Amino acid sequence: MATLAKNIRGLNAAQVVSKVRFIEERMKNNPAYPEPTPTLGDIAAAREALEAAITAAKDGGRTATAIRRARQRELILLLNQLGGYVSSIAEGNALAILSSGFEVKRTGSPTGELEPTRDLRAMISAFKGRVDLRWDPAKDAIAYHIHVSRNEPTDDTSWELAGVSTRASFKVTGLESAKTYWFRVAAIGTTGMGPLGEVAHSLVR
Repeated sequence: MATLAKNIRGLNAAQVVSKVRFIEERMKNNPAYPEPTPTLGDIAAAREALEAAITAAKDGGRTATAIRRARQRELILLLNQLGGYVSSIAEGNALAILSSGFEVKRTGSPTGELEPTRDLRAMISAFKGRVDLRWDPAKDAIAYHIHVSRNEPTDDTSWELAGVSTRASFKVTGLESAKTYWFRVAAIGTTGMGPLGEVAHSLVR
């Protein structure tokens, strides 16, 4: 039985916004979660308030920074409530949890540990703003988390969750043309998320 993981500890305000936006996208019109609590409208409003506070605090003003922190706490509180709703509906089903945009918790079990994904290939697509990814299937994986970075892969703060796939392939869309992006993938199993695999990069058409 899988356990939902919010994995928000240590994230800065911009990373929280990115994570919440991804969850919103995954839960919108998701038939598994017909009546989210809190509503996606409430989540979006809190996210937009935090985005505005981030912009206002760029000059480093003490008051603006305090407001940004308050908006971040408010959004995280709503995210925690939404995670509780997803957990109650999913009832330990890992795929159901992953379909919501949340992650599943690693159990730390010494047996059945997933290996890192291997042979990740990032390929320029014929479509603008898209990169096609393929990798070798990982044993015992039921899904994969795909991460993307627009900066050098050594910058751990730049990685964002791009999507979830139940196959050993994924199309990353909405990328900026003529830029290079880096990608990495982690397998998800019944014991949780495995280690992140090797990094691949591609220029975007």
